[in-house]
Amino acid sequence: MFHHPDPEVLVVGAGPVGLVAALFLQQLGVRVEVVDMHQRTTQHSYALAIHPRTLRILDEAGLSEGLIRAGRKLTKVAYYEGGERRAEIDYSALASKHPYLLVLRQSLLERAAEEALRQKKVKVLWGHRLESLAADGATLRAKIAKLDQVASGYPIARSEWIVAQTETIRPDYVIGADGYDSAVRRMSGIEMEEHGVGQIFSVYEIEAAGELPAEVRVILDPDLASVYWPLEEGRCRWGFQVRDASDHEASMERLEQLIAERAPWSTVRPTQIYWSTLGLFQRRLTRSFGKGGVWLAGDAAHQAAPVGVHSMNSGLVEARELAARMMRIPRAGGAASLLEEFATETHEAWQGLLDASTPPPTARGARTPAGREVRALPGADSWVRQTGARILACMPASGEDVEPLLRQIGLTAAP
Repeated sequence: MFHHPDPEVLVVGAGPVGLVAALFLQQLGVRVEVVDMHQRTTQHSYALAIHPRTLRILDEAGLSEGLIRAGRKLTKVAYYEGGERRAEIDYSALASKHPYLLVLRQSLLERAAEEALRQKKVKVLWGHRLESLAADGATLRAKIAKLDQVASGYPIARSEWIVAQTETIRPDYVIGADGYDSAVRRMSGIEMEEHGVGQIFSVYEIEAAGELPAEVRVILDPDLASVYWPLEEGRCRWGFQVRDASDHEASMERLEQLIAERAPWSTVRPTQIYWSTLGLFQRRLTRSFGKGGVWLAGDAAHQAAPVGVHSMNSGLVEARELAARMMRIPRAGGAASLLEEFATETHEAWQGLLDASTPPPTARGARTPAGREVRALPGADSWVRQTGARILACMPASGEDVEPLLRQIGLTAAP
């Protein structure tokens, strides 16, 4: 199943985070293998936008040029309370090579990354499942099962997956990029912690007539959030936070009701529901991003509400960081503490983001990493003052881009 000698790094999970991690590792001259228990990349996903900082990282991976051609650039995010427009941020004012959000389906990113790996002779092993992961001192042993589909059943035929072959390999490192139900995380004994109550979103991707605003619109009602994303011509996506799963219905009638209640400003007329789903988004963070030779990235390590598209974007940054540090330790004389520093810094950043999304009732502001408070600047709108924590949690931006965008609407996280 595997090339020999054993890979230096085994990446488990061929979503965007795992594929980009493998691409960076290959570029750095590291022997890498990618396994995924599924048979192909995702068709429908929640992740829909790439932050400016993430685009700069995808520049380094050699992916951004093609993705920009395939996606849609948006420069504005507007914040609404019901029918009233309360604030807007303008990405075109950023001092960045990419001063915009790129709206792009996750499947397109995955295909581009897999094709880049294929051109570099790195083949994704689809239908290969991590069966066990153990450490014998400093040596890792990963048992991989190749899955085959067979037909069975009489008189009604059905198909099932069986283990056709297994192989044990001994990589130096394993990157768990295998999603919210991560096998790598479970097998490593790394626990997840809850950070507040999960959020349920009713999602509709639709074809529509009428004016489709060319900007993201985030609706922050007193206890529920909603978001509108324009896609390609004549298509858009709505996401509505709901209190209970029973509030979701994949029907035109229910969609029109939600639009009327949450976005009375909308002139969008749905003509067809392309797909619809209900998603529970836990706010969870792993206690540790890794130990020894096993490290986590993306949804395997953290989960958040989908409005700001933080989990995937952060995961891509984590993929680059892990690849660079894993290369430096054996080849450039770097200390093993490089990975521990990554874990500490990334955990603090996520702790701040999740705390910002659930501030205590008596708090005057939201805390960011390093204990900084999101504060209102003099002259800030009263609604912005009161809603600053939620604005931050729903802002599709990361890294050094966050502060200048906050300042546009009278907020700051600077010390």
